[in-house]
Amino acid sequence: MNPFYRKFHFLILLAAFAVTSANSCKKSPREKVKRILSENSISESDKIRKAATELFGERLKETEVTPVSGSSPTKYEVYLGFGGTSTLTFLESDQYAARMKLELALQTYRFLQSLKGISFGKFRMSLIKPFYIKNGDKQRGVEEFEIFRFRADGDSLRAIPGFEETDSFAADRYDAPTPAVLNILFKIVEKWQVELDQFSRVEVK
Repeated sequence: MNPFYRKFHFLILLAAFAVTSANSCKKSPREKVKRILSENSISESDKIRKAATELFGERLKETEVTPVSGSSPTKYEVYLGFGGTSTLTFLESDQYAARMKLELALQTYRFLQSLKGISFGKFRMSLIKPFYIKNGDKQRGVEEFEIFRFRADGDSLRAIPGFEETDSFAADRYDAPTPAVLNILFKIVEKWQVELDQFSRVEVK
């Protein structure tokens, strides 16, 4: 083999090894949450906020954490504003609402399961997304809107059969939730009390 190509081949292998090593050393969101929960220098309320940030990243729009007065051990009421940064979607209009609700259920599942050991009372979550806004035939630009919001009792959701035993992060090779996870998601949705539903106003093109 030509020395140049031998060296080039070696560099490719070295780069591939570096990428693989970096990915293997990179902590998962759940591992990062475990590290946050083990910290003794921050309050439990701050642990909840930091955990939400690790789990949702830039999709987390708002966070409110309120200790329930007189509860022992301390129980928390939580509100999370969750969404996206893009107006694009690859979903058909008849799939959009159902898919977005399942996405909220999935993130609810991962949040409550990852923060095992912390008690939650009223749990509220919103879907906040950017949309193109039209005024008649004129387009006003892009604005963010809250289009869906639900509430539920966090600890009641945890009581769903299989909630703790099923891995909320389990996915198939297409990164879709496994059938066992989907079964839990449907049960989570059944326990929702819807506070806001504006999906009928969303036009998907």
